[in-house]
Amino acid sequence: MKNMFIRQFGKPEGKTGVFLGKIMAVSNRKMHRAVMSYMKMPERVLEIGTGTGSQLEMLCRKFTDAELFGIDISEDMVRAAKKSLGTKANISLGSIEQTDFDDGFFDTVITTDTCYFWKDTAKALNEIRRILKTDERLIIAYNSMYAGFVHRSDNNCKMYDDSSVIHCVEAAGMHLLRQKRCGLMQKVFEIMIGRG
Repeated sequence: MKNMFIRQFGKPEGKTGVFLGKIMAVSNRKMHRAVMSYMKMPERVLEIGTGTGSQLEMLCRKFTDAELFGIDISEDMVRAAKKSLGTKANISLGSIEQTDFDDGFFDTVITTDTCYFWKDTAKALNEIRRILKTDERLIIAYNSMYAGFVHRSDNNCKMYDDSSVIHCVEAAGMHLLRQKRCGLMQKVFEIMIGRG
């Protein structure tokens, strides 16, 4: 039963997935606000794991001139986000491990509650590095308690606590700028992309 819920949180599908997507949109609000507090005036933003589109909805109200993009591996979440956002954001089906975006296309990449579901963390971080402009920002928000559950049920989970997140981003040649707690078990990391 636990693994079924973890799979659904990682790739929400069907009625259960849509329901869980709505729950995540509410439960992640504090992390969404913390992510936004790290953002200046972005021109082009990608959200990894868009879900129902709740984070992008907040972004389009705050950053009215920014071009917003979202990707998700779940067809049901892509449909939900497109329905919610309409033409406010460009939403597509896909994985962060391989995208069609041009090199240096984004000035900000954000993700909330997804890094522990990446199948190949090194490949995902390298792709983020490729599509981000030099000296721009990746902002990762995650819940360490939930990440621990995922890690215990999936040995592929590489980013499951503060030290593992820091280790993975540094191994990818990225630089941790700052981190802050935004809830009991929730944390946000601001990471700078350099070409080293």
